[in-house]
Amino acid sequence: MRGILRKRLRSEESTKRRAAWDRTLALTLFIGLSFLVILGLVFSVAQGSRSITNSASNLHTADETLRSATVARAQLALAVHVMAVDRELGTNSADSINLSVAEATQALDAFVNGSGQLETVEHFELFQSNAAEFVAAGRSLVLLLEANEIEAARQLAESTFSVAFDNTSDSLVIARDELADTIEASDLFLGRVGNIARFLVAFLIPAAIVFIYRALLARQQRQAELESRLEAERVLNAAREAFVANASHELRTPLTSIVGMSLLLAETEAIQGDAMATELLDVIVGESDDLSRMVEDLLTTARLDAGALHFAFQDIDVEEELEGIVDPLRRSGFDIAVDAKAGVVRGDRLRFRQILRNLLSNARKYGGPQIRIEGRVERRTYVCSIIDNGDGIPDELVPKLFKRFIHQGHQTATKDSVGLGLSIVHALAHGMGGSVSHERIGDETYFSLRMPLAGKKSAAEAESGAPEEALPVASEPT
Repeated sequence: MRGILRKRLRSEESTKRRAAWDRTLALTLFIGLSFLVILGLVFSVAQGSRSITNSASNLHTADETLRSATVARAQLALAVHVMAVDRELGTNSADSINLSVAEATQALDAFVNGSGQLETVEHFELFQSNAAEFVAAGRSLVLLLEANEIEAARQLAESTFSVAFDNTSDSLVIARDELADTIEASDLFLGRVGNIARFLVAFLIPAAIVFIYRALLARQQRQAELESRLEAERVLNAAREAFVANASHELRTPLTSIVGMSLLLAETEAIQGDAMATELLDVIVGESDDLSRMVEDLLTTARLDAGALHFAFQDIDVEEELEGIVDPLRRSGFDIAVDAKAGVVRGDRLRFRQILRNLLSNARKYGGPQIRIEGRVERRTYVCSIIDNGDGIPDELVPKLFKRFIHQGHQTATKDSVGLGLSIVHALAHGMGGSVSHERIGDETYFSLRMPLAGKKSAAEAESGAPEEALPVASEPT
């Protein structure tokens, strides 16, 4: 029951962890994508601001360049007109003419500098061609005015210079309008980006708060559920341990009495002289021993599931233990040959006996009529093999041999067994730092128990932290 509950809790916790991981992953992806969108918007705003700045600078340069061209044209036209008036009326306006020529020259220089900075305007090459023609005509007109050639200056101003100015001013007006349109479009784009960014920020902050609150709330709920389940499991574990203790007393006490009284009866002369009574007593002793072993297996399984099975490690004389286990079986009529070398292992005496009893019981029920025990020392390990000449175990059951409720050809309980013996043997052997194995050699089946020799604490004993001569946790099975 405890194992089922643990598996269910682990399954539920695993499902919740996966769900929490999915939510966390979704939240992370959402935040990451939102961050990328905001980062893209910030980059777009930066690019748009830079574009507006460049366009505004070019627009200012275009305005200044157009103003310089207009000033140059106006001053040169004024100088030509004043010079013509002086010639007709005989007046002298040389100072005014020189001032106009000087200002026109400065304006032409400013125009040259400004036109060189307008490389980003559309049709830049055509604009440069018109600007070069305008500057060339303007400088030629300045030279004619300085040479006092009024007629040539008037003709140049009314023809080439005027046409070049019109072409240049038209190009500058087109460039200025295009720059103004670019600034307006960029400003509109930045406004939209700003609205999107403000919406995302206004949405993400409350969304993040909601997500964080829900995650914290779910975590608190999971913590409360876990604490509630742990408390329920503690209560269940305490009830199970109480049941195990009561069942151990209630079941083993009458079985011990039955076996003890049967053995006493078997030693009386009246019973020994009656073959029928002797046979019946042998049956009683054998069945009581099997029932005692089944009860012990059930109690051991309960302790294993509850995590309450502990080991009292001590030095165990293998020959002595085998003699104590085999003699009652021989008295019950079972012929078991023993060929065990001397050896002392480190383990729990009661659990060591339980392992050997279960292996012998398995051989008696499912093996052949000839059963023997062999024991030998291999390096730092003592190997005790229970051998029988039965038909062996089907190949399909070998991988599941040491699992619960697996029998030869059957699942769940079978006659005279609850299907726990070999699984308990496996668990107890590993709990004492040993192992158990099965193999088929010739016509015989070998179940081999390997236990560490005495003399040094095993890893299992060191991990358990038990003293060398700890008190047993359960009475010896009968």
